[in-house]
This record gives sequence, C-alpha cells and structure tokens, in this order.
Amino acid sequence: MNIDPVLPGYSGTKGLNFWEADGDLREAALPLIPEGEREAAAKRLSEFGALAGGRLGELIEKAHLEENLPRLAESEFGGEKVKAVAYCPEQIEARRMLARAAYGDGPLGLPERMTLAILANMNGEGGIGCPFAMTEGLIGLLEKRGLPGQKALIERLRSDDPEWALTGAQFITERQGGSNVAANEAVAESRPGGKWSLTGEKWFCSNPGELWVTTARAGAAGPVGLFLVRRRLADGRLNGHRILRKKAIAGTKGKATVEVEYTGAEAELIGKAREGLVLLVEVLSVSREHVAAAALGFAGRALLEAETFAAWRVVYGKRVADMSSARGRLERMREERKGMLKAFFLAVKAVCEDAPEAEALVPMAKVEISRRASALVLEAQLLIGGHGILEDFSPLPRLLADAVVNEIWEGTHPILAGHAAKALRRPRVLASLQAGLGREKGLELGTLVEMNRKATEEDRGPADEGLCAAAYEALVSI
Repeated sequence: MNIDPVLPGYSGTKGLNFWEADGDLREAALPLIPEGEREAAAKRLSEFGALAGGRLGELIEKAHLEENLPRLAESEFGGEKVKAVAYCPEQIEARRMLARAAYGDGPLGLPERMTLAILANMNGEGGIGCPFAMTEGLIGLLEKRGLPGQKALIERLRSDDPEWALTGAQFITERQGGSNVAANEAVAESRPGGKWSLTGEKWFCSNPGELWVTTARAGAAGPVGLFLVRRRLADGRLNGHRILRKKAIAGTKGKATVEVEYTGAEAELIGKAREGLVLLVEVLSVSREHVAAAALGFAGRALLEAETFAAWRVVYGKRVADMSSARGRLERMREERKGMLKAFFLAVKAVCEDAPEAEALVPMAKVEISRRASALVLEAQLLIGGHGILEDFSPLPRLLADAVVNEIWEGTHPILAGHAAKALRRPRVLASLQAGLGREKGLELGTLVEMNRKATEEDRGPADEGLCAAAYEALVSI
C-alpha cells in the first residue's frame, strides 16, 4: 500500500497501533470493562491494536490479492473427490490471530471481545470478521441450549489450532424465502438414536467451515427447527452435502460464500423443534452486534486514513487539514463516529445486563451504524480525492465494498428497523429505555412510538425506519 510515486515518503496509517490512535474508541469501550480488569484489558487491546495496524493488516492485504482469494478446489474425503474451499496461508494465520486474542487466555468479556472486533475490522472484514461473528453466535447458543456433547465442542470453537479448531457458520437462507426463514423448504427427518437427516438447498452459506447452525423443517409439514451439522462425520467422511458453487460477492472476498445442497446430512436438533425461530433470533442478535462492530471498524479506519492524509498532503501551498472546508468535514466525520460508538456500547451494555431495551438497541445499532459507516468510508475517499479510489494506495476501496455487504448481512434495513420498532412498542422496553433518556427525551420518544403505532396500521416500513432513526438520534444526543 501507499506506493504511489506522486506522494513519495507517505506511509499513511501503516504500522500504527489502532487502539492507541483511536481515543474515541478507548473512551467509549473502557468504562464498560470492570474497573479491576480495566488495566489488563487496556494492555491486551493495545497489543492487539499494534497487531491490527501491523502484522494482521499485512496478512489481510496479502490474502486479498487476486491469486490468494479463497477458491473451490478438489479435496479427497473417504476416497471420494469433492469440492471444498481452499484458503491461503495468510488467511488462516489471520483467523488464528483473532481467535488467539479473543480466547487464548480464556474467553474475554463481551465489551472487550466487541472492541477486538472493531479493531480487527479496521482492516475491513478481512475474511476474519464474519467467521468470528458466526463462531461467537454458535458458542453462545451451545452455552445456553446445547446438550453435553454439543457443549464439549465449545473448546474447539475457541481454539486457534488450525488442525483442531472448529469455525462456526450459519446456513439459513434459501432462495425462495430470503430473509423469510419461515418459508424454508429444507427438511429434517428423524432417525434412530436422536439424529436427523437433512435434505434441501441453502443459498447463502458464508464461511463454510466445520460446524454449522442450520434451519430445516422438522418433518415435511413440521415447524422450522434449528440444527447442528458437522462438515465431517466421526470417521472423517464428508457429511451428506455438496457445494454447488461459490458466490461472486462484491465485497468481503477474504471468506468464501457458497451454495450448499444437503443430501442426507446427519444433524442434531438444538432445543425443541418448535423453538427453532426463537433460538435463531438469539444467534442472529450476536451476528447483528458484530455487524455494528464491523461498521465501526470500517468507519474508524476511514476517519484515520482521512485525517492522516489531510495532515500530510499539501495543495496550493497549504495542508489539506488546514483548509476550512476539509477541517469542517473531518470534524463532522469524527462526531458522527463518536455517536456511533456511543449507540453501540449502549447496546452492548444492555446485552451484558440482559436489559429489556437490548431487544430494540441491537437491531437499531445494526441498521443505523452500518448505514452511517458506508457513508463515512465514501466521505473519506472523497476527501482524499483520486488517491482515495486507488486499491494500491489504501484499503478504502475494499472497506467500502465490505461496508455495503455488511449493511445487507443479517437482515436488510427495513426488516431490522421493523424489529427495533416492534420492540419499542413493548411497554417494558419503552419504559426501560425512557428511564435512561431523561424526562424530556423520554417523553419525546414515547410520542414517536405512539405515532409509529398508528402509522404502522397503514404503511409499516417507512414508519418503522423513521422511528428507528429518531430513536438512534435521541440516544446519541444525551
């Protein structure tokens, strides 16, 4: 990166410690970590911040060269040649690095893990953000609802050993239903010994690792249940599935997204079949937190790139940072991201405390933070100018592509805004949130919720998105 001969000597943000360079992140994250653990956590985060700006960033850059992107290759399982995803060594090492930071000395608390996710995503999704998010969701599900044998897998999900570790994935979407999981057509048939057999296609399967959470109907006319599928059986043979093709996704290219057909895959039910959609929401809530964290990483790197370039670049005999228009733009970008950080860590705090408002804050954060992150990355490119769109000058072009994909992941804006609005219309959620807003803003939010309640009778979508945005603005302004 930064090899353009027009700007000799400019090194950009390469080699910076992202934690130490991001005072707004430190100010937002550290108060959520218990005081007695704060010093040790800050040390760990500083060490990872140095990796993120150094070795990890280098690995991700190399893994995103065209010749190093994941590909489908023939692999042998039980004497049979099948299609499997192959990753370059740099991608594998980058994943190990994040897993080691999050779980190496025992699992860290949620605020610190989310902060690690933000720092890692300052290099873009990188092929590591999505696997980390889905593995986190699977760990949480197994901790709460897993059977003893399923819980035994958690240690491997937290491992950084490429020969032993398992990576989680979510095979949920089907082409005929999209976000409407209730329209799933894949079927699970009960088998002796408590096992199930899955048949049917899954359309978006990101990061097809070793251990998958998947949805399927428990019997042809049964409810949509949630199942655990291992890629390989105990004897090492491939478990009843085949990869149909690799998707040509516009961003997040460091990890593969494929289409998979189940052909009698052995599966285990998680919880009860009728609880499938409820349990799925819990898993997706974790992923939605990670989508917001990723967006904060993209936005943070964009701001850092823009500020660094503006402080160095001289135009018409004047540094860009000293020009009033550029200075004003940078100040607005910084204030926007500070608001995003505030909203995000309010959501994280609510999740940690199992507070009612988490039901509204998590989908709200996913919608509003991911939307604003794409705009901030684009703003940074516009401020930098022609160099902002050069792929060999900075990671901003890749970050923008990742940011757009990130907005779509785990539910589009109208769907997630609807989830947030529905939660806000629940009296216990609204009351809990109002209590933290103060009297004037709390009353204002209550009025907006009542207006939304009436508006949804006629035109739900726009009304829900308006309420989601208004509630976000109320939160970040307190």
